[in-house]
Amino acid sequence: MSDFLLSVDQLKCLRNDYAHNNCSICVDLCPERAINTDRRKLKIDESACTLCHGCIGVCPTEAIESQKFEPNFYIAKEIAFENNEIKQKLIGESLKMSCKDLGACLAVFDESHIISLALKSQRKIELDLSGCEPCDLNKNGKLKTCIDMFILESINFLSEFAPKKVPSVIAVKKDERRNFFKTIFKRSANIAEEINEGEIERPKTKIPLKRILLKNAIKDAIEEENRFVAGNYGFAVTKEITKDCSNCKSCVEFCPTNALFYSNDFSKIYFQSGKCTDCSICNDICDPKAFVDGFEKDMSLFAFDKAKTAIELDMRPCRSCNMAFASKNGEDICPICDGYEKNFSDMFLTAEELEARGE
Repeated sequence: MSDFLLSVDQLKCLRNDYAHNNCSICVDLCPERAINTDRRKLKIDESACTLCHGCIGVCPTEAIESQKFEPNFYIAKEIAFENNEIKQKLIGESLKMSCKDLGACLAVFDESHIISLALKSQRKIELDLSGCEPCDLNKNGKLKTCIDMFILESINFLSEFAPKKVPSVIAVKKDERRNFFKTIFKRSANIAEEINEGEIERPKTKIPLKRILLKNAIKDAIEEENRFVAGNYGFAVTKEITKDCSNCKSCVEFCPTNALFYSNDFSKIYFQSGKCTDCSICNDICDPKAFVDGFEKDMSLFAFDKAKTAIELDMRPCRSCNMAFASKNGEDICPICDGYEKNFSDMFLTAEELEARGE
């Protein structure tokens, strides 16, 4: 059993849910090319990995885990800290998030983490990027680009949804980095020990914990005036299905988070934005390419897992097999029976019938 700090839960990895899924977000981000695939399974090269933890932040399903720093538990710890008797004393103060204090690169937090903490905290969130540009971990600027992307998404959303909660970014002169690698993981061990993981409800499905934290934070902050947003945010996508749908049921069966599901009579396919991780498995598996992607504007639908109708099917009994099928243009025969009649109906003609046809 390896004592390496990072591990991959293959059951959470999107490559495990669908054979043709080639998600490579963590592979593309890694500055040291320490993440690769072995027989389609993710593998981390321990000798090359610098433990920057950036791969944890970008993974949409939280398939990569750390023994020393877990961003969800950090968020929960900071929120719980404010719920004690000194909560009121924290109003007006700031919570500065720095890589040297955290013990991990700020890329470990995606927009879900930043937005959740900003909405739930009584303090002003300050993100210290002063050491990012010169950081030895930031090869080719990959980590800094990732951090900037997460922060921009967070600021844009909070500017619409909760303007008073927008975090500030600190970018001053270069920090002294002489002792960086000696101290980067000192705080992380303490943070892990301070958090009681049993107090956090882990999802029973493949919905990432960071998504649950985000939805809970939005639920607490949502009001009628901030219910709708105008921007497009990657954590809140929508799916619609055109009439090209063949009702093969593959999208529903392969959806890893059950964001797609049928009505009781199978006449409708529903979609829940709050459960979708935008893995695109449904898009890829759909032969007629009937999916149309968009962005959810109603945060109440997203946060409370309200379902929208992706498509309503015209279900009819087939005149041949009597099985229900989705009729696109009023047909009374299912595609299978229709194809069978066209291609093999002659097999059941008698000699007399064939002779009458002149064959």
